[in-house]
Amino acid sequence: MMTTQAEGERAVGGWRKPVLAAIVTTLLTLGIGCGLLVGATFGLAKAYALLSLLWLGTIGLPTSIGVAGVAALWGRFPLVTGMAGFCVVAAFAGLVLQVLSFVAAWRGLRTWRRPITVATWWRIAGVGAILLSLTTVGLWMTQPRPAYPADVIDGHAHLFGDSGWPPIHNVGCGLSSSQRANASYGVLRRLLGLPRSASLDEAYIQALMTQVRGARRVIPGFRVVLLAQDCRYTVQGDPDWINSTVYVPNEHLFRVVERYPDCFIPCPSINPQRRDWEAELAKCAAHGARVIKVHPPTQAVDPSDPRFRAFYQQCAQSGIRIMVHTGTEHSAPIASQRFGDPRLLELALSEGCTVVAAHSATRAFFDPPAEDHFHSLVDMMRSQPRLYGDTAVLGCLARWRCLPDILRSPAASARVLHGSDWPFPANALVFWNRLHPLTLLDLMAEKNLFLRDYRLKQALGVPPESFTPFGFGAGAAVRARPKPTEASWLHHFRRGLCGLARSPLGAGTARTRAPRWPNKHATLANCPCETTTKAQTRSVRNRPARPGSASLPKTRPPR
Repeated sequence: MMTTQAEGERAVGGWRKPVLAAIVTTLLTLGIGCGLLVGATFGLAKAYALLSLLWLGTIGLPTSIGVAGVAALWGRFPLVTGMAGFCVVAAFAGLVLQVLSFVAAWRGLRTWRRPITVATWWRIAGVGAILLSLTTVGLWMTQPRPAYPADVIDGHAHLFGDSGWPPIHNVGCGLSSSQRANASYGVLRRLLGLPRSASLDEAYIQALMTQVRGARRVIPGFRVVLLAQDCRYTVQGDPDWINSTVYVPNEHLFRVVERYPDCFIPCPSINPQRRDWEAELAKCAAHGARVIKVHPPTQAVDPSDPRFRAFYQQCAQSGIRIMVHTGTEHSAPIASQRFGDPRLLELALSEGCTVVAAHSATRAFFDPPAEDHFHSLVDMMRSQPRLYGDTAVLGCLARWRCLPDILRSPAASARVLHGSDWPFPANALVFWNRLHPLTLLDLMAEKNLFLRDYRLKQALGVPPESFTPFGFGAGAAVRARPKPTEASWLHHFRRGLCGLARSPLGAGTARTRAPRWPNKHATLANCPCETTTKAQTRSVRNRPARPGSASLPKTRPPR
């Protein structure tokens, strides 16, 4: 009897050790993961990122799998929505998997009766060193090198500031107390290194120019579409400072553009509810503005309101495009999420306006499925030739699902424009399964938000036409485009081996012959692993394109 009791106590003690170890490991893994996410936002040294990723991929792998699995399912069902619920459920799932794995490993070690000799340890170490060396060489050879064209347009960057609230109309920028209390404001202020002074107008401009100059050193023709932000208005058409949260006057925007004309393209903001919208629109056109911004959720504007018909008609007659926020909004207090529905843009399109649906009507992964309007936008694009989307904020943590959805849709990818939504930072870590490991480390260490966002979307396979000036020359109809796919490791490895065999310089040539665009379909003619010959490629390029056909002709395999 006493023997049975002692065996039971030893069994309980045997279970206690792996469970406690699993709990500690889970807490460490969650902390390391949160640190990586923050580091990928602010820029993290490669050594720290590499060590953290090794932990997440080895000891903390069960916890990582649990969190990733919950993230993949979260927000797809009405019952599993909300950021707080996601954190709780993801942590619990990671803990359960970590406990199960540690208990299984503990039992396996206790039942292992065969001793491991010193020679066995040496064999294991030798095999590990060989595999590590081959992996390192393979990663170095197969890493795609970024290509920087001469001209790139970032079509969505914000101009902010704060000189007091309520602001002096048409003079300085303003942020309400509710906006300053928002978590996003604190993160962005630390990200840009903004002081705590009362006036941030000039400090924000200098932070913006520091990163623009850094991007122009890499891309000489890099320019930014800079956005203003109009406030809310009352029924009488007067400024409603009580319910407004952000205000960036158009006059302030034009002063900044006049200071740096080679860097910025003005995008003023006009709330169509203001009584003087017609005079303001004429003023913006006189300053050279060819696109204006409307933010329905924060400005409390219903784009389908028939009262705005004259506003849309005037924009169409003046040749001014309209950029309208679509999708959900979480960075500022809003009137209603329903104003982000792209179907409300039918009135503007019917009046002949060219409309850019900012953020492509996407939602955060923790938003309820009812607020997902991306598929509605795609359906509209098939019948509306003047409707476009953009990739603003789609590289961020909360919208990691959205950009792959756009690239999988031929209709959306043919009409998507590049935009970073600066200063909201892209986070490459959430796209870890779509990026080359060395590219992932490079992007996590990149501190220039413009370059990070551009390189991330380039690596994910965003069409090169999206980075050209506005991209409005794509045609009147949605063009057929091959389904964008991320370049596989096998594809890169084949290219590296071909370059190694063809050149006496070995891997160095494979390094320089990396595809310009990771999208495999855009590099068929340059890939030595493909069967297309140079003569066939030349003949296809010289063939005149049919009206309405795609800009990139398809190549045929040799007979």
